[in-house]
Amino acid sequence: MQQMQELGLQEIVAIKGLLVNIRGESQANWWKQLSTLTRRSFINMWRDLGYYWVRIIVYILLSICVGTVFLDVGKGYTAILAHGACGGFLSGFMTFMSIGGFPSFIEELKVFYKERLDGYYGVAVYILSNFLSSFPYLTVMSFGTSSITYYMVKFRPEFSNFFFVFLDLLSSIATVESCMMTIASLVPNYLMGFVIGSAYIGILMMTSGFFRLLPDIPKVFWRYPVSYVNFGSWGLQRTRMT
Repeated sequence: MQQMQELGLQEIVAIKGLLVNIRGESQANWWKQLSTLTRRSFINMWRDLGYYWVRIIVYILLSICVGTVFLDVGKGYTAILAHGACGGFLSGFMTFMSIGGFPSFIEELKVFYKERLDGYYGVAVYILSNFLSSFPYLTVMSFGTSSITYYMVKFRPEFSNFFFVFLDLLSSIATVESCMMTIASLVPNYLMGFVIGSAYIGILMMTSGFFRLLPDIPKVFWRYPVSYVNFGSWGLQRTRMT
């Protein structure tokens, strides 16, 4: 009798067009999930002005400000400090601005938690789709920032050096974005995420070798292993050579 009632209920739901996957698991293959999530996330980032568009405008305006402050500092011995300061600002503060995406990260994670519990897709495909959808925006930010600043300050004219600065900034921003997404998944609200994210990036900036040279950093903990796992210290060392 109970089985007949369950079958009857399923027939009624099916007639009304409300029957969904009873097992709660996605029947789409992995590539279909990836393409769908990437497209949806890209459209969401495109429509949400606060996600990347405002940040792109701020990056460009700030790059113009940096370029005018360090405009054509020259190639002499006295310009070494200016080039180092400009490189430190690019690898430090420009990556710090990635914390501005915290509110959008929190909102996306709310949707992810619900859809993950329903079994629509897994964690790996979500992370990869988020990276692929955000990569074009990160590329625009990095290319605009590096091209404006690099040629206004007049670093080395070789294209290979400019391309390295662009890749350095792109990889740094992408790494910080991933770290902010990880922090956003561990905190209950974006205000606490701002605090923890700011502290995390502050530690990275402090041990990057700009405020204090790497050989002078205390070896216990701060130099080994913090400065060696800090992407900013490696990027800043190469940026100084441009």
